[in-house]
Amino acid sequence: MGSAYIRLNNKFILRQGKKYYLTTISKVSEWKGMTTKQKEKYMGKDVTTQIKRLLKKHSSKYNMNFKTNPSKKKIRKKIRKTVRRSRRKRGGG
Repeated sequence: MGSAYIRLNNKFILRQGKKYYLTTISKVSEWKGMTTKQKEKYMGKDVTTQIKRLLKKHSSKYNMNFKTNPSKKKIRKKIRKTVRRSRRKRGGG
């Protein structure tokens, strides 16, 4: 895979030939320090069709992190009004 990093939901993708496999590695320092043989031990699910579709859609093949899981962050529906308090100048006697 060389110096290009493709990730899916913060997990690195290992490319072998024309196939892409999801690994369990999420730390960049760990990924950089491994050889291809070592990375193969962490190889998991085949995600070739999903990755090819995302690469075609975003037209880039290098250093991408695709987030496909829904966010768990709550979205505030009501906007809070900010109340500004006026500062009074204190007069000296």
